[in-house]
Amino acid sequence: MKRYKVRIGIVLLVLIAINFALEPVATHYVNKVLGDIEGYDGEVKDIDIALWRGAYRIDSLKIKKTGGEYPEPFVSIPGIDISVEWRALFHGALKGEVILEHPNLNFTTSASGSDEVQDGGGNNWLETIDGLVPIQINRFQILDGTINYRDYSTTPNVDIKTSQINAIATNLSTIRDKKDKLPTHIDFSSHTSGNGNISVVMDMNLLKQTPDFDLNLELKEMDLTYLDNFTKAYGGFTFERGKMNVFSEVSMKDSAYVGYVKPLLINIAVVGKDENASLLHKAWEIIIGTVFELFENQKRDQFATKVPFEGDIRGSDVGILETIVNVLRNAFVVAFENQIDQTISVETVEEKK
Repeated sequence: MKRYKVRIGIVLLVLIAINFALEPVATHYVNKVLGDIEGYDGEVKDIDIALWRGAYRIDSLKIKKTGGEYPEPFVSIPGIDISVEWRALFHGALKGEVILEHPNLNFTTSASGSDEVQDGGGNNWLETIDGLVPIQINRFQILDGTINYRDYSTTPNVDIKTSQINAIATNLSTIRDKKDKLPTHIDFSSHTSGNGNISVVMDMNLLKQTPDFDLNLELKEMDLTYLDNFTKAYGGFTFERGKMNVFSEVSMKDSAYVGYVKPLLINIAVVGKDENASLLHKAWEIIIGTVFELFENQKRDQFATKVPFEGDIRGSDVGILETIVNVLRNAFVVAFENQIDQTISVETVEEKK
């Protein structure tokens, strides 16, 4: 019995030694993977390995675009937990689970006024993820994340964000029910600038070369006055009051897709807040305000339209004429409902085809 305990102790000591020996090797490897990203510098502070649970943890990952003036990194994640998903293992599959803790993603236009934009374009990020996670991901979770859009090249600077992002995606690489056409399920929720709330529900089949999917998106109760810098920088006007809701459905089947986006602006008023603005600028705000007033549904105090689109992986067609007609329909015929229409599905795509 004593000899048996000694052997167990030796095995545990060997495993602990291997565990600590692997950590600097893993840190060097991950930093090498991040260093190979074209146009970006990436690094991690440390990697902690837990062999006993088949997991490792990446501490303080940062990726920043080289060149340009970007105060914030493109990606900043204090902690990433990567482990074997035991539920999938019980079903005979070796799959991974990834949890991102407080991730921060920054899409940024350089203050230098150049065309350089920190948006992750021009890279195959799937290859980077494959380098960080050696097994297929089957479960993915985001805890309290943030996405920022900042444009330092405009006057005023634009800074809008969505925060408190919580998302979970399951069955990314396995199918337990062969009859389920869209086995992957994704739930996403967040808060936006202006106290809005975003929710996304999506079902997918990621095992196809071009995934099939069905997506519902809602943005509710976003205060438009919080977008003053955005509307002034890109549209030349500001809102005195008003809220925005956006609803969207998109479905794809066999590389073809159908969908719509339905924005609704409620109780809006456009006003010139800048007393030093030019006469031309004030005239432009009067025009914008008059257009909203003329084409809003007076009973509901609602300006809205519905933008339909369809296409395939080769190209798309946006219904511009239908969008204009829908502005008139909302204003003078019947107001659009403040909710998802529930009119789009993968069956809708099949009917279109």
